[in-house]
Order: sequence, then C-alpha cells, then structure tokens
Amino acid sequence: MTARERVAAARRTLGATIGARALLWGLAAGAGLLAIVAVIDMMIGVPRALRVFAVPAAAIAALGVAGYALWRGRRVRSLPAVALWLEERVSALRYALVTALDSPLPSSYLERDIAAVHWAPVIRRTLGHALLPPLVLLAAVATLLFALPAGVRARISAPRAGDSLLRPAGGEIRNRLSPLVAEVIPPAYTGEKHVSLDEPSSVEVLAGSHLVLRGRGAATGITAALNSTPLSPALLRDSADQWRLDIVAPAKPAALELHDRNHSRTVIIAPHADSLPVVTLAAPARDTVIRTPKGALALAAAATDDYGLDAGWFEYIVSSGEGETFTFKSGVIHRVNAGGARSTTLSGALDLDSLQLKPGDLVHVRAVARDRNHITGPGIGVSETRTIRVPRPSEYDSIAVEGAPPTDVDSSQISQRMLIILTEKLQTRRAKLARADVVKESQRIGSDEARLRQHIGEIVFARLGGSQQTEDAGGNNAPAHMTPDQLLAAANAATQASAGATDFEGDETPVVAVNRPLLEAYNAMWDASRSLEVGEPGAALPPMRAALAAIQRARNAERLYLRGKAPVVIVDIAKVRLAGKRDDASSSSRLPRAALDSSAERRAERFDAAVSELASNPAAAIDSLLALRVDALESAPELAGALAPAIDALRAGHNATDALVRARRVAAGVSVARVESPRAAEWSGAW
Repeated sequence: MTARERVAAARRTLGATIGARALLWGLAAGAGLLAIVAVIDMMIGVPRALRVFAVPAAAIAALGVAGYALWRGRRVRSLPAVALWLEERVSALRYALVTALDSPLPSSYLERDIAAVHWAPVIRRTLGHALLPPLVLLAAVATLLFALPAGVRARISAPRAGDSLLRPAGGEIRNRLSPLVAEVIPPAYTGEKHVSLDEPSSVEVLAGSHLVLRGRGAATGITAALNSTPLSPALLRDSADQWRLDIVAPAKPAALELHDRNHSRTVIIAPHADSLPVVTLAAPARDTVIRTPKGALALAAAATDDYGLDAGWFEYIVSSGEGETFTFKSGVIHRVNAGGARSTTLSGALDLDSLQLKPGDLVHVRAVARDRNHITGPGIGVSETRTIRVPRPSEYDSIAVEGAPPTDVDSSQISQRMLIILTEKLQTRRAKLARADVVKESQRIGSDEARLRQHIGEIVFARLGGSQQTEDAGGNNAPAHMTPDQLLAAANAATQASAGATDFEGDETPVVAVNRPLLEAYNAMWDASRSLEVGEPGAALPPMRAALAAIQRARNAERLYLRGKAPVVIVDIAKVRLAGKRDDASSSSRLPRAALDSSAERRAERFDAAVSELASNPAAAIDSLLALRVDALESAPELAGALAPAIDALRAGHNATDALVRARRVAAGVSVARVESPRAAEWSGAW
C-alpha cells in the first residue's frame, strides 16, 4: 500500500469519526434541551403553548450543534491536511509523508521510510477522544429522561389538551379544582372525535353529548351543581389518582359550579342543537297544470346534514273532490338509505297512471330526509311542496262568457264591523243587565252573524266551482245530514285545496287570494255564532275581529295596482316648512317619557358591577361575568362571545383590558369612548 493510499484510508476513518461525533453531539444537545424542559415542567409547570415547541426546538438545537461539529472538521476533506495532521502527531515521519504527497514522481526511499511508521495507535486515540465525551453526555441525558415519570415525558414529547393532570402533584393537593380538564364525548352517530380542553371557562358541546371533568385527587368532598341545582354525588367518582365528573350536556346554556372546601370554580356549558337536514327539491321545479295525467313525473332532490343522513324519500298526497267533499290519499316512494353520508341525492319518478287522477285532483309532492340523531331526534327535514293540478273541463276557454259584476265584499265588511260594535257595547253593559236580557240580545246579534256567514258562504263556494248546501238564514245550525263541525271541516279542506291549485310560478292566483281569506272569515264566524248563541259576547269578539281582518284581506286582493314610475315632485322645503297656519290649533307642553326598561341597559349594569369588584374580590367578579355570559348565550350571543376572551384572560392572569372594553361596548349596544393615556390603568388576571 502506497503512502497516498494509507493517507486516504486514514482520511476515511477520520471523516467517519467526525460524522459520528457530530451526530452524538446533536443528539446530546436535543435530548438535553428536552430534559431541561421536562424538569422545569415537573417542578413549576410549563404552559402547553410552550411545550408544543419543545420537540421542534430540540430538533433545531440538534441540527445546529451537529452542523457546527461538521463545520469544525471540514478540513478532513483535504488529503494534504490529513497528511499534515499525521505529521503533527507522529514525529517519526519527519515530513516524509508531506514530501511524498507533494512529489510529482514516486520515490522508493520515501515510501520505504513511510511504510516503516505505524500511525494506527494515533488514529485509535483520536477516535476515543472525539467520541467519548458526547457519548457520555448523551447517556447521562437519556438516563435522566427515562428516570422522569412517564407522564412528564408524554407532556413534553407529545403535548396535547388534557395532559395537565400528568404533571406530578408534588405533595399535598390544596386545590383539587386546578388544574381542570374537560373532555367532550359527542354522540356516536356524529362520528366526531373526543375533544379535551385545559382549564376551561366555557365548553361548546352538542346537545346530548357527554361532558367529563377531571382533576387531581379523590372525589370525596367535591360537590357540583348545575344552575344552582345540586348534582347527585354518584356522578362524582374516583379514577386512579383523579376524580371524575360525567354528565350529559343540557339542552340549554347552564353554569356548572364545582366546590372543594373553600375553593370554587364555574364552567359554562354552551350547547348547540343538531340542525335538521336541509332538503332541496330540484324537480319538478315549480307548480304546474297537467291536462292529461299520464306517464311519469320525474322527481329529483338533494339533502345535506351536519352530522350525516339516515334515509331520504319522496312523499305525495292526492286530494280529490270539490265543494265540501274531499278525499285524500298519500304514499311514500323511492326510499334511499344514506348510510351516514353528509349529503345525498334523491331521484325517482311518480307514476301518474297508478294514481288514477281525475279532473280537479291535486297532487302535492315533497322530498323528506331524516338524520341519525337518536339522542334528541331524529330530525326530519322537508323540502318545499310542489303542486300538480288536473284542470276541470269548465276551466278551459269558452266563447260563451257571461259578464258578472264583482261580489259585494265591501258590504260584508261594513256589516261585520257593525256587529262587532254592537257586541262590544253589549259586553260593556253586561254587568248592568240581567242574564236573560244578555242572552236575548246576544242571540239577536248571533242571528245577524249567521245571516252574514251565509252570504260569505255563497260567495266562497260559488268561486270554488261547487254549490253550498243550504243553510237557514239567521240560524247557527247546519242541515240535518251535516253537523256544523263537518261543514267547518269542509271549509278547512277547501281552504287547503284552493291554496294548492295554482297555475302560476308565484304563491297563488287572484281568485285563490280572495277565496282563502273569505274561508277564514267563514270559519271564524262559526266560532263567533256559537259563543253568541250561549250569551257570551266577550268570547265572540276575538273570532269576529279575525273575520273582519280576513274580509279586509279579501277586499285588498281584488284591487288592481298599476305598475309605473311615480312622477318626481319638486318641493322647496325651505319655503314651505312651518308655513301652514291653523286658527284652531294650540300648542301644548310635552311631558317627558319614562325611560324604557332595556335589557341591554340591565346587562351593561351587571357588567359594570362585576368589573367594579375586580380590585376587591376578583373571584366573585369572574363568577359574576360567568353568570352574565350564561344568561347572554340565548338572548345576546354577541355579548357571550365577547365575554369569553375577557374571562379567559382574567383567569389566566393576562392583560384583559382590551377584551373588557370590547365586551362593555357590546353590552351597552353603543360605542363607548376610551380615553388613552401613557399610564392607563389595566385590568389583569385575578387568580
């Protein structure tokens, strides 16, 4: 082996040594940083926000130290540098090795002298000196890490929410409510994962979820109350060296209060309900008229749900008949099992031949979807309903059209208002009249109401294409073969039928817009007549007023409104303002109005009272803010959202000034000016 080959072999050995040394120093630095953080966490505790960066910081430190070690040994790449390094440590070479490498021609004399020198012991000593220190340091750090409790190592290597209980207590536990870990276990049907929270002040949960609170120590002596209602002690139990409280999240916001001797803590539970499936009917796209009910009607819909669908289907209802006689039949077609998917599509066809539709029949179609909520549901979502109508022969075009004036609805309105005035006067004089006189006069008004109801009925049933069965004028009894309840049911059915029979893309036709409120007036008059017949004018007034309002809507539906742009009127406001004069007008002094009892003002007062206690009693002030947030979760969710960061900052001991200012503005409902100064007072954590 020549001298050059021997130097190249030594260079390879030294290069491997430098690489191994860099690796060992890098591992020792990274492990040492983790050990330091672990020891600090075990002694005084390190926030999870900082522990998350422990492993990345250790990796960066390891790479930095290893890179520095490699940079220091960078000269090993040069063969002359390795030769000089050997010459410095092996004096027997007497620079023969450097001379041989620099000589352009090989020299047998130099090769013989170099071959007589052995530098392997020097390489071995260098190898030991380079690798032994980092190896010893790495072994010591690894021993320290493995000597720490497993929980401490887990908190550093894989920090996660809820691992605050893994830190050793370090003696007697004075407050078993801190640290506190909350675990939210959603219902199985949602497919959601468990969520853990450290030191929670409020917990967002799905209604029906399980909420588990855990802390250090035994459960003996710890009490819990939900909205000031004590919970059963059986819900508190021991688990290893921790206590555990397992409750089901309520349907409404609540405050969970925990007590341990002289320590207390409040956790707000803010539940949200599982939303119903959202169903959109794509086909048929709108209500329509089918002259020949043959073939198949294409159906298509889409359904979505926040936690998954169970099934979807189409429903149809066929109504047949006219006048006061209607029959119904319904069915379900094309049921689809969604299998827990968040969205699905429904498609199918409605066989019109199998329905045996006749002229005047109505078919109502809608899509329905059901979710998998077996806790508070299941939730049923439906689409908008489409109506398919088969027209009657009398509805087609005809050359024999007999003109007729519009029905006299206004006279009905005036008569109904007159009857209401008479009934109100009777109700006012009722206390001064004998019972017999009250009944007699009430029955007289009831007879007039019955005659008016008969007139309304003639208008309604004539427009529906049928004929009203005769009703005695001035009486409140239907024909012998039909009870008043049956006639009322027929009117209700006619209302629903006419509301669905529409040939337009909008809500309804003008004819239906008139018929519907008149039928409502007809039904209300039945109730009023019954009360008047038994001498109860006070009970008859609400349905009489409802009938008057329905007649007014029918009257408005018959009006024609011309479309167009209103003319621009130019008025010299400065000239005409306060220019009018009236001799009979006199000024009067204005009285101040009483202040409105605003809920926003009450919330602002409660907020101010809680903030004023922060300096003297921080714990009570935080509890007051928590109680305010519980009340605001339903009535003022924006305030509840603004209070959350303020409460968290106060409990963590951070600066909460900005969060409190924002919450105060939201509580008052107006912008509140903030005075800035170089030494403005700041609210900080109170525990």
